[in-house]
Amino acid sequence: MNAKYLLLAGILLLVLGGGVFVFNSNKNKPVTAPALSQEETVKKLNPEDIGLAFTARNDKKAVKFMIEKIDDISNVDYEISYLAKGDIPRGAIGHADPEAGDTKIETNYIDLGTCSSGKCKYDEGVVSVKLLLKVTKKDNSIYSVEKTLDLTSD
Repeated sequence: MNAKYLLLAGILLLVLGGGVFVFNSNKNKPVTAPALSQEETVKKLNPEDIGLAFTARNDKKAVKFMIEKIDDISNVDYEISYLAKGDIPRGAIGHADPEAGDTKIETNYIDLGTCSSGKCKYDEGVVSVKLLLKVTKKDNSIYSVEKTLDLTSD
């Protein structure tokens, strides 16, 4: 009877030891991140490289941007972000495709707030607005451009 218990205890120890070994050997393997392909690589451009102007309306309740160097630009995705009173994150996103013959890309004013049925409620306490552009060139290379607009200065 004791021999049976000893045999079962030995088998149990072998199974537990094997489990611990397998668990520890898998834990020590380094996890490698997949390499980015060339298509996923995003290079940075300076705002001057694309002739970017980012301006606020006189009342500082709306912003717009203009890109003047568009010869090799296929399209532009944009994200405008800012903090409203109470540190509430707000923003807008959009897309622009220059058409044949265009010499610039220019947005209309984008309200810093919400508008419905012709009535707008503007966000309060906005001190700066960040513009992030994803610029796709005609050769399909992708670039990012950032510019921040300070609304506290005149």
